[in-house]
Amino acid sequence: MVVQTFIFFWGSFLLVLITMPFVIRHLRKQQIGQYVREEGPKDHLVKAGTPTMGGMVFIVVAVLLYGLYMWGSSRLFLDFLPIYLLLSYACIGFLDDYRKTVLRSPYGLKAREDITLQILASIPVIFGMYSFSSCTFFTVGCVIFEIIFILSVVNSVNLTDGIDGLLSSVSVPIFFFYAIVLYSQGQYSGVVFALVMAGTLLGFVIFNAYPAKVFMGNVGSFAIGGAMVALAIRSQTEFYLLLIGLLFVWEALSVIIQVSWFKITKRKYGDGRRIFLMSPFHHHLELKGYSETHIVVLFTSLEIILCTFAGAIYFL
Repeated sequence: MVVQTFIFFWGSFLLVLITMPFVIRHLRKQQIGQYVREEGPKDHLVKAGTPTMGGMVFIVVAVLLYGLYMWGSSRLFLDFLPIYLLLSYACIGFLDDYRKTVLRSPYGLKAREDITLQILASIPVIFGMYSFSSCTFFTVGCVIFEIIFILSVVNSVNLTDGIDGLLSSVSVPIFFFYAIVLYSQGQYSGVVFALVMAGTLLGFVIFNAYPAKVFMGNVGSFAIGGAMVALAIRSQTEFYLLLIGLLFVWEALSVIIQVSWFKITKRKYGDGRRIFLMSPFHHHLELKGYSETHIVVLFTSLEIILCTFAGAIYFL
């Protein structure tokens, strides 16, 4: 098993490393470039036109290698859950990216369209997890929790993808954490999937680190969120994901706090006021003078600490 996981991990890393330069050239040729909003950090305007939707590479590699691992053997619902959530949320992200890059719409999917599609994507997961032959208040509560959990993780992960190499870097320790947890549970297919995701993202970050040659796009960030949710569900560690995902939680909270305070103060004083220089929080740090590389190192270091702490609690 150890040799097998070693092969899948390094195989996924090398496949992304080899194929990404060709994909970047193709994206540049097709003029599939990043749209940068003017209301964002001014330093980011120079990134306009950088090839985006590069996340499709690590998605395809992950699906191919995990599919190869599962080939020819009978599997349970939980074995297919990672691929389902990875692909379903990747498709939602792809639709958003398609509107921005091909249809030239600066805002992509509308909020109600986005949330509706995310809820629909979560429904098969709910039916796979729960039996509704005898519906109780407890079952309803669990269903509501799982839907909120899935949507919260996917969207907070998506918000963290704002500077070069940030999301791909902080995600790697999380997938290593789940590889260790699932190995301790004897769920070896989950171990393979977690290590394949870690390997693909390690390969991707080489091209995504500052200055980025390619962005993952929402197709990639949504897929990462879906993959994390799948591993949390199959290992029954949803609350541990809330712990190791505190950075994602804070990123999302910074947006909620900023928007809420702006609306409250605008209603009260006639002009909206801000708590942060800009949200999500990584943009606040940028405007405070931190370099993108510094922020990535800081966030990744904090993520490693969080994963180590969660691992210590889990195995105690």
